[in-house]
Amino acid sequence: MCGSMTDSVSVSKSDTEPTVGKQSLADMSDDDKKALKGWYFFDWANQAYALTVMTVIAPALMASLYNLATGTQSGDSFYAFVLTFSMIFVVLTAPALGVIADRMPIKKKLLKWYTVAGIGFTALMGAAPYFGSQGYIILAMMYTIGTIGFTGGNVIYYSFMPYLSDRENQDQVSTWGYMYGFMGGSILLIFHLAILMLPQLNWDTNFKLAVIFVTSSLWWWGFGALMFKWTPEPEISSDLEWNSLGKNNFS
Repeated sequence: MCGSMTDSVSVSKSDTEPTVGKQSLADMSDDDKKALKGWYFFDWANQAYALTVMTVIAPALMASLYNLATGTQSGDSFYAFVLTFSMIFVVLTAPALGVIADRMPIKKKLLKWYTVAGIGFTALMGAAPYFGSQGYIILAMMYTIGTIGFTGGNVIYYSFMPYLSDRENQDQVSTWGYMYGFMGGSILLIFHLAILMLPQLNWDTNFKLAVIFVTSSLWWWGFGALMFKWTPEPEISSDLEWNSLGKNNFS
C-alpha cells in the first residue's frame, strides 16, 4: 500500500516536471524544422565561397596575376597579405558585430547586407583577368570585400543557432550545419573543377574563371535565400537588452 502510494507520487511528479530544453529535433514543430532547414541551407550556400573561391580559385589566380604583372614569383606572399588584411578587419569588427547581433532584432538585415556584399563582389572577381596588368589589384579589392562579406556574415549566421533549438541539441544542429556546408560546397567545387579540366569545353580560360565566379555567386544567392525565406528573425528577450547595448559599448 505504501509502495503503491510512493509510485503514484513519483508518477505525478514526473508528469508535472517541466520539459523546457528537452525537446528533440524530431519533436519540433513543422515551422521550427523549416526554420532550422533554412539555417542549414545557408551553410550549403556560402560554402561555395569557402571551398571554390577562398580555397581553390582565388589564391592561385591572384598569385598568377601578380607574378605576370610584376615579373616576380612572390604572388603567394601577396595573396597571404590580402587574406591577412581581410581577416584583421573581421577580427576587429567581430566583437561589436556579435554584440549587436545578440542584442538587437536586426540579425537578418545584417546578414543580408554582408551576404549581398559577398555575393556581388564574388561575381565581380570574374572580371579581374580581363584587366591585364592591373588584374591582380582588381582581384585583391574584390576578394577583400567578398571575404569580409563571407566571414562577417558567418558571425551573424552563427548567432541564430541558440534561437533555433534547445541547448541540448546544439551539437547536433552544428553537426548538421557542417554536413550541409560540406556537401553543398563539395558538389559545386566538383562542378567547377570539371569546367576547368574537361577538354570538351573549348572555352577561353578567363571565360571559364568568370563562369566559376558567377556560378559561385548564384549558388550562394539561390540557396542562401532559403534562410531569409524560412528562418524568422529571433526575438530579443527584453527591452533591457537595447539599453545594455549602449551601456556596454559607450560606458
